[in-house]
Amino acid sequence: MKRSLTGSYLAFSVAIIAAVTVSLSAEGAPHPTPGPTAISVPRGVIVPVLVTEAIRVGGAGESNEVTKIEYAIAQDVIVNGYVILKAGDPVEGHYTDQRNITRRYFSTDVSQEVALDMDDAINFCGDTVHLTFERTFVGGARGGFLSFGVHAHDAVFDKGLILKASVDRFEKNICAEPTTETQAPLPADVVVPDDEVSPQP
Repeated sequence: MKRSLTGSYLAFSVAIIAAVTVSLSAEGAPHPTPGPTAISVPRGVIVPVLVTEAIRVGGAGESNEVTKIEYAIAQDVIVNGYVILKAGDPVEGHYTDQRNITRRYFSTDVSQEVALDMDDAINFCGDTVHLTFERTFVGGARGGFLSFGVHAHDAVFDKGLILKASVDRFEKNICAEPTTETQAPLPADVVVPDDEVSPQP
């Protein structure tokens, strides 16, 4: 009888120690932090893009060409409580340089157009988000007998400008991180695309 009581006491003690150990382990374990997930991103979500390098095309330029350029996300882009693009994420785009010449009897006019376009952004997980943006700036030059020399002004996109791009198509399974932040407002001097400058028919 004595042996049975001793065995029961030992078994009970082991069970208590095991329960306390499990409880302490659970309390001491770090709480898991939410990681990236995949969400769908609707077309038209606004994406502020920073011009990281000045784009200047002289009014008397000589070439018609397409030039690749890199931009950066200007501020975090948040969709339904998730960050899909972070400030500094790379953006790829291009600009098209087109020269037009008009010759008259006493002068020659040269217009230099720079059409700036957005292609896509690569987010912090490596996912591609396709973007749309197009804005055309015009420079020019006039020279001739009645112009008293050559007068030119450049077509310029200055470094530091913020461009109002947007998501070009419905995107599925874009890596995103949950956030409690809200989308920051666009700066007052944001550069809007051509379709927001001129009314469309």
